This record gives sequence, structure tokens and C-alpha cells, in this order.
Amino acid sequence: MTNRDDFRAPVIRTIAQRAGYRCSNQTCLRPTIGPDGSDKSASIGVAAHITAAAKGGPRYDDTLTVDERASAENGIWLCQTCSRLVASDDSSHSPDQLREWKEFSEMRAYLGIRGFAIVISRSYEKLEEKMPDLIAEMRTDIGGAPFIREFIIGSKRMSYNSDPQNPIFSYYFEDHDNLKPMLKVMQNYGAIIETTYNNADRYEFTEDFAEYLLLPA
Repeated sequence: MTNRDDFRAPVIRTIAQRAGYRCSNQTCLRPTIGPDGSDKSASIGVAAHITAAAKGGPRYDDTLTVDERASAENGIWLCQTCSRLVASDDSSHSPDQLREWKEFSEMRAYLGIRGFAIVISRSYEKLEEKMPDLIAEMRTDIGGAPFIREFIIGSKRMSYNSDPQNPIFSYYFEDHDNLKPMLKVMQNYGAIIETTYNNADRYEFTEDFAEYLLLPA
């Protein structure tokens, strides 16, 4: 049986309270506690490990001690849906990203109880550092067709009949490793939105990101 460095109850309470009992995923922020259907309360919150509680788990870090692995610093408060997401898709949810979520969530809770709100402005320069080749290709494409916003992704082995009246860009799995996970990160940054339909993976640049791509180099 694998030993797990699980959080103790006081640690779970600290993680939840520091997040204001809201999911720390910055595209979710769902309240995780409230009244149930009767006169009691219901909770959908989970204290998830940023680096796994046991060897073989997502983002496991063997440099941590048992106490560090089970500490509040290694925990993030999430709703059950987002907890399952970060556990099953760890390649798209790095420790650094989860720590960023945690930092923003705690900052939001800190300001919230003092009557302020936090507005997050993401840096497209930082995003470009994560995936320079993909964004360089996008910049080249939109530079040649500055009014196009939509694109599809797929394999070069597949054919796609585009509407000549509504041209779109295309990006291929063969050209970019981890293309789908990269696009998920781009969604988190507010750079693109998903518009998939008819079994075709389709996306659009947000106007802010399009303006960033069109800036002079």
C-alpha cells in the first residue's frame, strides 16, 4: 500500500479559509460551501495537492519532506470538478500554474473582506514565453490577414473544406507538440475562445490578443 502524505483537518480548514471557500481556478471561482436543500450546509470543496501526496501521483516532487508535502503551502482549494481536472490533466496544470491560482485566490479573498475587488490582467508576453513557436506562427498569419480571427486545429492527414468567403487559419499537431494543452493555457490567459462545432476543433482570437499579435515587433 502506498503511503500518502494527506492533509490533516486543520490544514484543510486553513487552505479553504485562505481561499474564501471559493474554487481557486481563476476561470471558475465557484463558491464551494452554502445551504443544502434543508436546514444544513453542503460543501463541494476539495483541498488538492499542488504536488502529489504519494509517488506516482500528478506533479509528484520527491524533493519535499513529508511535512512539506502535507502542509498548507502545498495545498490549493478547488471545487470537485476542477480538482478532478487538475488530477487527470496534470500536463496542462503545472505546479507553477496552481501556485499562481492559489496566490490570486488568496489575494482576492484578502481584498474581498476589506471591500475591494481584484482584476487580473494577464501578460501576453509571459504567454509567448511558454509557446514561442506557436505564437510566432499566429503572428505571421494574422499579419498577412489582419481581419481573420478564427482558426482550426487538426492533423495534416485530414482534409477540411473551408468557406472561401470566410477564410480561417489552421494549426497542426505535427507542427506543435502538446497543441491542445497549449490552447487550454491560451484560454486561461484570455487569448482565445473555443468555438468548436461539427466535430471540428475551432477557436477564435480575442480582440485583445489579436491586437497584441498585430503590434510591431
